[in-house]
Amino acid sequence: MLENLEIIIAMLEKVGMAALIVLAYRLIRYARFSIVRSSLAIGLLFGFGAVVTMVDPLEVLPGIIVDIRAVMVALAALFGGPLATLIASAVTIAMRIYIGGAGALAGCVSIALAAVIGLVYARLSGGRRDAVGLAILGMLLSLTLVAGVFAPVPIVSSTTPALIIRNLLGTMILGYLLAMEERREAEYRAYKREAERDPLTGLKNRRALEAFDRQVATEAERRPFAVLMIDIDGFKSLNDLHGHAFGDRVLRRLAEVVRGRMRGFDLVVRYGGEEFCVVVKEATLHNARRIAEDIRLQIMEERFQAATEEVGVTVSVGVAEANASALSVFHVIEHADKALYDAKNDGRNRVCTYRPETDRRQKTRSA
Repeated sequence: MLENLEIIIAMLEKVGMAALIVLAYRLIRYARFSIVRSSLAIGLLFGFGAVVTMVDPLEVLPGIIVDIRAVMVALAALFGGPLATLIASAVTIAMRIYIGGAGALAGCVSIALAAVIGLVYARLSGGRRDAVGLAILGMLLSLTLVAGVFAPVPIVSSTTPALIIRNLLGTMILGYLLAMEERREAEYRAYKREAERDPLTGLKNRRALEAFDRQVATEAERRPFAVLMIDIDGFKSLNDLHGHAFGDRVLRRLAEVVRGRMRGFDLVVRYGGEEFCVVVKEATLHNARRIAEDIRLQIMEERFQAATEEVGVTVSVGVAEANASALSVFHVIEHADKALYDAKNDGRNRVCTYRPETDRRQKTRSA
């Protein structure tokens, strides 16, 4: 009875270790590391898991020692790739050599075989991580038993059933938990991407501006930026004359033009209806105005096919830059919007920049 209780406690300890590995794996995925750093972290994680199971193995019967080092190394290959496999294998082999004993050579060979099996399976299966695929990988790990020929005494005959069950269940249980984390992370990213993007143009929506504003507020050194507010001239009339499908094509093309003109780290947002907001990072008012002119001219040269004719489209642009009185991106957007109002009132198809006198001029008009 006491022996059974000890076995149950030891198994619960292994489950706890698996839970810690899954939690650490979740943190690695959440950290958004580069591919190399992620592989390095995953390799170290699985190497650590293998070392722990080797230091404190489970002895189910006298002479039958069960640990899951092969499972750890193989899963490092499946979830981390070649670099993670190399690191996990090196850590595990180093620990096995340190432990020593008559079976050290056989143990090192089995670890190397587990790494090869994991990499080959990941390559041939396309990284399959469902229950059936994990069961196949678990069964393939039984090939590591051939390393028993390097042991000084025959061990395969007495331990084969336990080792096969160990590989199968260890791979399926831990692998499935890790795969669930990957699916959860993929779903989270998909939902986050959908929530932050405009479905018609593929551009980011206003949430991106809120995130940028928080970033600006926390920066110790304020970096210059400018804002373009771009509006399609007479868009309602275009929709009324040629239909909403035509209007959608115009919006998508304008999004392509703007995105193609900007740098990768600039922020392009569909602000509303036919209005687009562009945050030009590390730019002066002069540079931002030049970019706005380029966009305006390119759109003016475009021709859009309607039902019976080709139609020209123009845009008006308001430009403003961050300064001591307008550090928040939304304050700069407000200034750019006022400049856009001037562009509309001055005849459209033009670029206007925000100046201190803009407010005074608009107050005079409204009066």
